[in-house]
Amino acid sequence: MHSILAGFELILKGGFMMVPLLLSALVALTVVIERFVLFYRDYKTPVGLKPQIFDLLGRGEKGAAIKLCHESGTPVGAVMAAGLEHLASPVQEMELAMKNEAEEWIPVLERRIEVLDTVITAAPLMGLLGTITGMMASFRVLSEKGVNEPNAITGGVAEALIATATGLVIALLCLVAYNYLSTVIKNFIYEIESAASKLIELRMRLSRESK
Repeated sequence: MHSILAGFELILKGGFMMVPLLLSALVALTVVIERFVLFYRDYKTPVGLKPQIFDLLGRGEKGAAIKLCHESGTPVGAVMAAGLEHLASPVQEMELAMKNEAEEWIPVLERRIEVLDTVITAAPLMGLLGTITGMMASFRVLSEKGVNEPNAITGGVAEALIATATGLVIALLCLVAYNYLSTVIKNFIYEIESAASKLIELRMRLSRESK
């Protein structure tokens, strides 16, 4: 309880810029949690999905393979389903179908990531604004009371330092989260490309065997 009260006291000392700083941190945290849930629960490729699909194809059960892809609800599954639906078409048409499906998924994967990028840029600037307002308060007290009120002067300096530190901490944490999520998105793209390449390889092998 004492630590919570100390935290509120620190926020109050930081000045009015602490409000937008904390709101931006809350928005960023919401985005990070939402992306984590999607990436690791909803969009993560189930273990063994691709081997199961290729096993079904090897047994000639293309319909079951397509159904399994759609049921997974993942980007990799959707792209593979698009390729399987054009497995009997020319290779170029199959590639185009998978490319179009992948291009629809990439914006979905990257959605709201720009919010973190905005907070990374805005948080230090808001902290800097808090620094300026805090220093202005210190100089105003200094001009009104002179050097006889050192506590009042240092209060404005403390406000400036708290706002600056808060803005930098928020930006640093958001930068780490942004880079991590960007890496996860790249891994999704690499996995999609790998699955598409294997399907194209299978299509070309079937084409050679049919001749």
